[in-house]
Amino acid sequence: MENLSERRSMAVSASNAERLTALARTTKQREYARDFVATWRDHVTWDRAPMREAVRLPGEFIVEEEDVLAYNLALGETDPLLVDPEYARVHAPGGTVVVHPLFTTSIGFWLAAPGTPLSWTRTPGARNPFQRVVIREPIKIGDRLSLTVENTDRYIRRGKHYLSAHVVMSDQRGAVKAESWATLILPANHDEARAFATALNDTRP
Repeated sequence: MENLSERRSMAVSASNAERLTALARTTKQREYARDFVATWRDHVTWDRAPMREAVRLPGEFIVEEEDVLAYNLALGETDPLLVDPEYARVHAPGGTVVVHPLFTTSIGFWLAAPGTPLSWTRTPGARNPFQRVVIREPIKIGDRLSLTVENTDRYIRRGKHYLSAHVVMSDQRGAVKAESWATLILPANHDEARAFATALNDTRP
């Protein structure tokens, strides 16, 4: 059952999510469920992570020009190939705004819905000490992308609980666009995740 501290933390988190929603500029930004605290019970913790089973996540990410443009501008890019659609239509190799390589991170968060094997990216208290990303093919506007995730290892080091995963991003043709090898530090169990989820309340006067 929720206690008073948890309800207060969820209220703070919801308020923060509302403020971020007000800054949304694209359809996906407006639709994205950014209040991770509200759904923390459905996120994977270290002890409950399914291991050594490749799972394709439900849904797909359709790469649209407004998504790419908003991301590139948020990074502070100034190259017209990345931020000027009209210029890119004439000069870019694919005739569209160039997709930044780190855009893969946004795709991962979009598809890592609560209850999926990748939902540990949303778990309160998760930290990312290591990630290696390899781009196999350029991502292009119009691509329909999906993720296959396999949690490959988990271990305890210096009192912290680590989970490693291999993530494969494929397009509508089945071509591999990117692969990543990620290691996160996670709450060991739901009790620890709850402590992080309610910590917002403890930081308020």
